[in-house]
Amino acid sequence: MSEGPMASVFAEGWIAALLLAVLATEFVVLVARHRRGRGGLPPRSALLLVLPGAGFVLAIQAALSGAHWSLVALGLALAGLAHLADLAERLRR
Repeated sequence: MSEGPMASVFAEGWIAALLLAVLATEFVVLVARHRRGRGGLPPRSALLLVLPGAGFVLAIQAALSGAHWSLVALGLALAGLAHLADLAERLRR
């Protein structure tokens, strides 16, 4: 019995690429809206918003591909540090 197309999306690591594309799109939309005066976020704030997600996605990709645990830890560390930077910026406002 075939597991279907979604199984290969996860097994081959395409899910990470898809999620990173979604995060990149979110960043572009937020910055574009900001530049047009329709809400959104300035580039630094938008970057700090999406970086934690990117770190988690990289950690997931590393785990799914069977990479060394240190690469998983690196992705998680990136996510945590980016989250702290985002939090610090929000608390300054």
